[in-house]
Amino acid sequence: MRTNFQSAIVITAALAGCCALAGNGDTISYPAGFRQWVHIKSTIVGAQHSFFNKEPCTKPCVGGIFHFYANAKALEGYRTGTFPDGAMIVDEFLELREVPNQPNASIEGQKRGTGMMLKDSRRYEATGGWRFDTFKGDSHTDGRLSEKEAAAQCAACHQSRKDHDYVFSSYKE
Repeated sequence: MRTNFQSAIVITAALAGCCALAGNGDTISYPAGFRQWVHIKSTIVGAQHSFFNKEPCTKPCVGGIFHFYANAKALEGYRTGTFPDGAMIVDEFLELREVPNQPNASIEGQKRGTGMMLKDSRRYEATGGWRFDTFKGDSHTDGRLSEKEAAAQCAACHQSRKDHDYVFSSYKE
């Protein structure tokens, strides 16, 4: 007869296996619950910024806002400067909309997309140890990148932050 501890180990191993097999092998799963992680920062981009046209925006949209979140391992990386395997950073991109009848005030609108980085130094050695992916709008599957596309689009840009373990954002406690 198995003890509760043994059963917990079997269940944990089974769940880990399921998570590792999710997707087609070169993509990672949508990071469910990321809004419960630590909020790192927010960045506002106006209509003149290149990211404004990154994803469709319903009118009247005056720009976008990125919210950055980090899991516990990524938070450790922000504190030490080196991100351990398992670190995950998520950026949620939302429309920025004018507030009706309130000049010079803006609010968050619809989600334009979600981007993410997962650190696995052995598996993604060619891209600085990071796997990049993206999801369009509210979708948990649409817009995903192949590993080759992620390397070309995301990792190439993040190369300029090699001195900060390929991460642009920083955390203020």
